[in-house]
Amino acid sequence: MSRLPSNSWLDLLPKYSLLRNDDRKTRLRAAGREIFDFGIGDPQEETPEFIRQALAQHIPKVSQYPLSQGSLDFRKACAEWCFARLAVSIDPATQVISSNGSKEAIFHIPHVLLNSGSARRLVLFPDPGFPVYRSSTLLSGGVPYQYTLDPARNYVFDPESIPVDLLPQVAAVWISYPHNPTGALLPRADAERIYAWAIEHDLVLLSDECYVDMFFPGSEKPVSLLEVAEQNQFKNLLAFFSLSKRSGMTGYRSGFVAGDVSLVSAFAKYRPNVGVGTPEFVQRAAIAAWADQAHVHERNSIFAEKRRIVDSFLQKNNFRVLPSTATFYVWIQSPDSYGSGEDYCEALAQATGLVATPGDALGDSSRSWFRLALVPTAEKIHLCIGLWQNAIDTGVLRKG
Repeated sequence: MSRLPSNSWLDLLPKYSLLRNDDRKTRLRAAGREIFDFGIGDPQEETPEFIRQALAQHIPKVSQYPLSQGSLDFRKACAEWCFARLAVSIDPATQVISSNGSKEAIFHIPHVLLNSGSARRLVLFPDPGFPVYRSSTLLSGGVPYQYTLDPARNYVFDPESIPVDLLPQVAAVWISYPHNPTGALLPRADAERIYAWAIEHDLVLLSDECYVDMFFPGSEKPVSLLEVAEQNQFKNLLAFFSLSKRSGMTGYRSGFVAGDVSLVSAFAKYRPNVGVGTPEFVQRAAIAAWADQAHVHERNSIFAEKRRIVDSFLQKNNFRVLPSTATFYVWIQSPDSYGSGEDYCEALAQATGLVATPGDALGDSSRSWFRLALVPTAEKIHLCIGLWQNAIDTGVLRKG
């Protein structure tokens, strides 16, 4: 019996872990339950009006293919943001390329870096972390290597934890700060150490920084690896940025990649073959968004208030939580009376309709943890906290 050809690497790919909650939500809907979705990080605050207007005003009467690397105006806007926010000077012509959000670029960059015949096919990525680091490596013919982030080190990557004898096989290393799912921040001294280690061993450092502009008012600004690498002409570094969460533009699919000239050039050579150029009218909306920090501060204030509400409840009920002043994620350890974060998430959903993400969906080492994405409005969060507290007080959810 003939068998249609298929990519055997797909057989190695597990179901996309962040879709696990879909089954839970389906069961809740079938039971007629109201769902409060804290799973996928898709905030419900409106995209600012000026961004929507910028998009609408630039929809052309004749639609034409966009440049795969992004218009020069767009790349200039990205470079201007880098200077204003990071005090870093990058060349918009050679050191910036457009992406359709950061996820698209994260998925495609291993295809640029890896050679199936090379001895260097390992790609290192964090546990816990974004699932696409693994899937993109697999589907490009690379070999994924998951390194564990230690809660005792506040989930800060320690390059010395990577076996020295492994390094000759390593092509690239992913880091992500502020960190999804924990909200952990990267101290500048550690950023410098990680970059120096990558240069010493001639590894490509891939820095996922889509939350670098998401920090609470009055808190320290998260560091970018671009700041650390500028004096070395960004050698061996690519940093990935996105407007999705920063500006409430998840559906616009717009971001950029910046760094090493030779790496950006290779990505620019690859990208036209994929057909993922960002539409010009989306780029125009993005130009408006990158040029404005006021709306970012407003959004960050909203997320800080949501975090305050949730932290107050969690502290009252003695949950172990990683403190954070960045992102909109809350990383929580499930009570000891539950076998895993998955068990607690299921019980929480059944008791309240609140859907959270089990930790093992984001890393093998995090079975006892779960993540809340603070995407509902503050009003909805108050409602959910009331339901959660009632379930604890009545014994529907076990303590300790």
